[in-house]
Amino acid sequence: MGFEQFLVSPAVIDITSEDKTGTFKELASALCKAADIGRHKHIVDEMLRREESASTFIGSGVALPHARDIPIKDEFAVIVGRSVSGINYDSTRNAHVHIVILLVSREDADSVRQLEILAELASFFKSDDVREKILEGGGAVDMKGLLAYVKKTPSDRKPRKKPAAKNEDWSPVLNAAINLAQDFKARAIIVFADVIKDDDFVDQLGEHHKIIIVTNNKTRFDLAKDKRVLGLVQAPPIPVSRTGQLKIGILLALSRGLIAKEDRVICVSGLAGGSVFDTVVCVDIAREYDFFFLKSKNLLPADIKPEVFERVMGLAGEIAVEGREGKAVGTIFVLGDTNSVNANVRQLIINPFRGYSEAERNILDPGLVETIKEFASIDGAFIITGDGVILSAGSYLRPQGANSQETALPGGLGARHAAASGITECTQALAITISESTGTVNVFKNGAVMLSLSRPVSKEKDIINFT
Repeated sequence: MGFEQFLVSPAVIDITSEDKTGTFKELASALCKAADIGRHKHIVDEMLRREESASTFIGSGVALPHARDIPIKDEFAVIVGRSVSGINYDSTRNAHVHIVILLVSREDADSVRQLEILAELASFFKSDDVREKILEGGGAVDMKGLLAYVKKTPSDRKPRKKPAAKNEDWSPVLNAAINLAQDFKARAIIVFADVIKDDDFVDQLGEHHKIIIVTNNKTRFDLAKDKRVLGLVQAPPIPVSRTGQLKIGILLALSRGLIAKEDRVICVSGLAGGSVFDTVVCVDIAREYDFFFLKSKNLLPADIKPEVFERVMGLAGEIAVEGREGKAVGTIFVLGDTNSVNANVRQLIINPFRGYSEAERNILDPGLVETIKEFASIDGAFIITGDGVILSAGSYLRPQGANSQETALPGGLGARHAAASGITECTQALAITISESTGTVNVFKNGAVMLSLSRPVSKEKDIINFT
C-alpha cells in the first residue's frame, strides 16, 4: 500500500461538520497544520472546483476528494477524516458519507502515480474490515495501527486454539496443484484468492512454484517484495463461478504479460463466497484459449494499458449486475486506437466529457465511477484512449469498411453488438458491451466475440457465469 508514506497525520481526524463544504474546510485545515503549508483556502477551492465536475463520492459511505497544485514538501499528501453520524455529501445522489480521504498533490506531481494512489485509497477504505475499524465505538484510530492490522491475516488478528485445523480442508487441493505444476512444467499457479479469507496459501504454494494471485481487493496483500508472487491481478468486484474465475483470471494474466500463449498454468479455485479451495485445473493456453489470439499474437493492442482494461471489465461487470436505479442498463466501451475510432464515430448528444482536463476524465480515477454508471444509461458508446482518458459518451458508432458477412455474430445479439463487432473489425480497438436485455458482457476483438460473461437466470443471483 504505497499511499501510507504520504500520510501527514498519524490519526484519523474526527469531523464535526455535517455538510461537504464544512468537511473540506476541516480536513484542509488539519492537513495544512500537519504539513506546515499555511492557509487552507486554496485547497478548499480546488476541492470544490473538482466537485463541480463530478462528485468524489465512491460508494460504501466513502468519499475521496483531491486537489492539485498545492505547495507541499512531498509529491503527495494524504489525510483521513471520519464522521460517525454522517455527512450529507451529495444530496442529488442521496450520498451519506462517513469516511473522507483527502489527497493533495504538487504541481509537478506524476499524474499517473496520482491515479494509482487514488485507486489504492479507494480499494483500501472501501474494505469492510477497514470501515468497521474506523467507525466502531468512536474511539481514536491510529492509521499505522490500522495498516498493520490489515496486513495481518485473519488468523493473526484472532488467534485460535487449533490454528492448523483451518487449512485441513483445502491443503490436499494445494498439494495436488503443486504436483500437477511439477508434472506439467507449469509457468505458474493461478490462485483465486477471494474464495477464502486466509492468505496462508502463499506460503504453501510459493515454496514450490511462482504464483499469480487474482483478487478484487489488492490491498489485502502486501507482496511488493515477495519474489514468490509473479503478479497480483485485479479481478472484477463481482462474484463469479469456478469457470468464470478460470477464464477471467487467465484473460487478465495474459493482458498483463504474466503468462503467454505457449504456457501451461495450474488454476486453483472454489465456490465464490465459500471458504475452501476445491478445484484444480491444468490449462494449456494455446490449446484452450486460442480464440484470445484471433489474428494477433498479443491479447491487448499495444496502446491499451492492462490496468485500463481491468478497470473497464470491472465497471462493465458492476453495471451488468447493478443496473442503474433498479433498471437494466446496456452500453458499449470502446478502448484504444482512438484516431481510427474517431473517424467512425458521430456524437448523438453534446459530449458530457468535453472541456475537462485529461486528469479529470480518466477512467482509473475511482471518483468517476458513479458518473460513468450514470452516463451508461445514455444511448451510444464511451470512447476511451488506451491510457484511460474518456473522450466521449453518447457516441454513435458507424464503422466504415466492416464486413458483416465475414464475421457472424452469435444468435440473439442485436444492433449494439453489431456496432461493437464492426468498430473492432475496421480498427485495432477493443469493445466491451453490456446487453440491456440479458446483462451479458461481451468482449470484442477483430470483429469477433473474444469472451462472454452472462448474468445468471438461476436463483443464485449473486453468482455470475461465464459462457
